[in-house]
Amino acid sequence: MTWMAPSGRDPYDSWDWIEIQDRNGKRVTWDWACGHDHCGGYGSTLISANLKKGAEYKALYWSDGGRVTKGRLRAEFAFWA
Repeated sequence: MTWMAPSGRDPYDSWDWIEIQDRNGKRVTWDWACGHDHCGGYGSTLISANLKKGAEYKALYWSDGGRVTKGRLRAEFAFWA
């Protein structure tokens, strides 16, 4: 997944993470948007997932939180595997 944050924002410092949900809203997997310090305002994250071909999913980008508290939803989009 490719992402871009506002200028001056570092996803590592802000605990930004990406969640993949199935069509029922159940979490399939997640990973940090930036796995290292000072990644800057844009990048790409590989998210390992066992998705079913032709199934609908949703990617959600969260900030200022963690995988449990979630934080603030910044972006979301639907896609098909």
